[in-house]
Amino acid sequence: MIINAVEIIYFCFTSSKTFRSGFNFKYFLISIRLLSIKNPYYCILIISELKMKWLFIIFCVCISDIGINAQQRPQFSQYMLNKYYENPAYGGLERSLSVFTSYRDQYSSFPGNPRTFYLGADLPFYLWNGAIGFSLYNQSSGHLNNTNFRFSYNYVMGLESGFLSFGGRLGLDYLNFDGRKIITPDGDYEATINHKDPLLEANVFNGVGPSWEIGTYFMSHQWQGGITLSEFPSHSFALGNASYTRRWGGSIFAEYKYEWDDRIKFYPSLLVKADPSVVQADISLVAILDRNIIGGVGMRGYSTSSFDAITILMGTNIGSKYKLYYSYDFGLSSLRTAHQGTHEIMLSYNLQKLIGLGLPPKIIYNPRDM
Repeated sequence: MIINAVEIIYFCFTSSKTFRSGFNFKYFLISIRLLSIKNPYYCILIISELKMKWLFIIFCVCISDIGINAQQRPQFSQYMLNKYYENPAYGGLERSLSVFTSYRDQYSSFPGNPRTFYLGADLPFYLWNGAIGFSLYNQSSGHLNNTNFRFSYNYVMGLESGFLSFGGRLGLDYLNFDGRKIITPDGDYEATINHKDPLLEANVFNGVGPSWEIGTYFMSHQWQGGITLSEFPSHSFALGNASYTRRWGGSIFAEYKYEWDDRIKFYPSLLVKADPSVVQADISLVAILDRNIIGGVGMRGYSTSSFDAITILMGTNIGSKYKLYYSYDFGLSSLRTAHQGTHEIMLSYNLQKLIGLGLPPKIIYNPRDM
């Protein structure tokens, strides 16, 4: 049994009826596509009693990815609204207690699709000249379940042109693989679970390992952006009798504020994410009317081989402290015929009150009007 960055999911995208009926070439192509575009989850097809040519093809695909493909941090289409999730150095820059919670249903209606829950909070901590916070996410993808919990601290310096922050996150990564949910073509599942395959075990495998991230962030009146480096250097931890590898990655974010007039503001933004073998980009434009009504569009991808989705975003204030956002991703890749898009909803809270011990640093302007 091998689990190493590429998660072994025994055809998790098909129903038991489809799987029992034998090899489904449509889902085979879809799964190969998932491997090739390196989405936040990956699967290796381990299919019994196929012709040797199909076994050879699957073997080549698996060998080409084992050891280099790691499960990446879950992606969110509303990255420009929750900057603390993308960069620990953003903590405290909204000058008050800030809380974000999100739920993302990726590739809706696709069996075994990724579903992600996120909760994070940060607040200024002036005695340490910075901010503290925490982030928690849980993502389930097929037979895999990944939970990540980390605390953060960032140091903030005031400059003539804005603020410069350096920070990091440190915590634990928990992975669960449930082999009992696997269904093989010749397995016996009437009274007991018997896959009838020596490579597969009907057990639950758990693993816990460290997780870390560092970042820097700069913010001025109109420009802001940051750089992050996650899980560097790459590291592994035990998962049952196997090994799971977290591969390092990084990101660059930039945003500009354009004030059309006193009522309307535009925020174009760019997020580029990369690891040793993959580069992906998100570009978005968000408009805010009267500091209340929010609308936006975005695109994920930068070339014909990387175009993944077009995003429509909307949101509004709920009272003076809460904001509610919703976005929908229209698929652009070849996977679009197999799912019904991606739904994402987020609720944010800001105390709207200066907090912390000691004297707050000199602030000339509000870091953002969102």
